[in-house]
Amino acid sequence: MITAMNAERIKLTSTRSPYWCVGIVALLAIGVAVLTGATVSGPLAPTPLESAWTALVGLNSFGVLVLMIMAVLAVTSEYRFGTIRTTFQAIPRRSTVLLAKAAVFGVLAFVVTLVLAVVGVVLAKAFSGSSGGIELGDSGVLRQIWGTPVIAALYVLIGLGVGAIVRHTAGAIVIVLIWNLAVESILSILPKVGEHIAPFLPFANGSRFLNGSLDDTGYHWNAYGSLIYFAVFAVVVFVAGILVTDRRDA
Repeated sequence: MITAMNAERIKLTSTRSPYWCVGIVALLAIGVAVLTGATVSGPLAPTPLESAWTALVGLNSFGVLVLMIMAVLAVTSEYRFGTIRTTFQAIPRRSTVLLAKAAVFGVLAFVVTLVLAVVGVVLAKAFSGSSGGIELGDSGVLRQIWGTPVIAALYVLIGLGVGAIVRHTAGAIVIVLIWNLAVESILSILPKVGEHIAPFLPFANGSRFLNGSLDDTGYHWNAYGSLIYFAVFAVVVFVAGILVTDRRDA
């Protein structure tokens, strides 16, 4: 496993796409935090939790999508350029390869988003002053700071799983983006059934963990239940990717 992780680390640092992805995430996180803080004329939201979520919307709504795309590329690029055969010859247990990718890219996503979450909250507070409504010691704000990296790591698992199942870069990226940005929104507003479907939509639960209150009655569980639900979903998608990879030819 250590050898596989070292191999994935070398691949990560020797290709350009991860650098571009991390750069875009940093630009989104810092840029939106500064803009929201500099342009606010009052509290960003009614509560410190929602104020912090608003300040970090560039990171927790869009940056995590870029990291998920990076995870998709980690798998599909190997199929595209044919290097996956060499990888599987060097490490015959294909599950080990995907687990190593999950460890390396998951840790990268966690560390990057943790740093950017702290920087984003501090910058938004600094630019908005006392009017921004962000209290650094508030439990809701702290949940944004540690929760965003957790969500980002789960997005990476989903990206790896979908990439392993689909194999094609364009198709996998379209699936994860349309699913996140369109399909769940459409399902949640369907007449009569939308309100019953919404609590079971995975990405909605991930988002709700960050921006929802702990006693929100619209769901069947509290915000931490939403995190668990989303985590289980991410693991299921990733495991499905492993099973499909084991059963198909490289």
